[in-house]
Amino acid sequence: MSLRHSTQQKEVAALALRELNVSMPYVFEYEAHGSVYLFDCGNAKRIAPSSELADKVREIEAARKLKIYAVTHDFLPSVGEMYSFLCISPYKDDWDGMVKLSSDKQRAYVYAYVYNPVIPEYSESGYVLLSLINGKLLRVG
Repeated sequence: MSLRHSTQQKEVAALALRELNVSMPYVFEYEAHGSVYLFDCGNAKRIAPSSELADKVREIEAARKLKIYAVTHDFLPSVGEMYSFLCISPYKDDWDGMVKLSSDKQRAYVYAYVYNPVIPEYSESGYVLLSLINGKLLRVG
C-alpha cells in the first residue's frame, strides 16, 4: 500500500460526493474551496472554518492522514450523539471501497471516522449506512 498526496485524496473525495449524488452546490464548494458540510438530521450547512467542528476535522485529518469531505451529526438511541466524518483513506489501495452504493442508489455504505463526543474512547473507524435524500446525507445505521 502506498501513501498518497492530499491533493489526490481531495479529488477522490470530490468523486465520492458526486457518487453519493450530493447537491452540486456542496460539491462545487468542496472542489473550489475545500468546504466541508455538516449534514445534521437532513439539514446541511457549511462548517465555519473557525468553529470547534472545523478544529475537529483538522485534528482527525492530521492524526489519521485522512481527507474528510462531509460530516453527519446524528443521535442513535443505542449509542447516543455521534459525528460521522466521511473520509478518504491515505492509501490508494483503499480508494475503490470508500463508497458502496446500494443497487437502487438510495443508500450507501461509506467509510467514516465516527466520533462519540460523550465517550470519546468509543470513537472508531468503519462503515456507516447513509440514506441519500434529495442531495443530502442522513446516517441511518
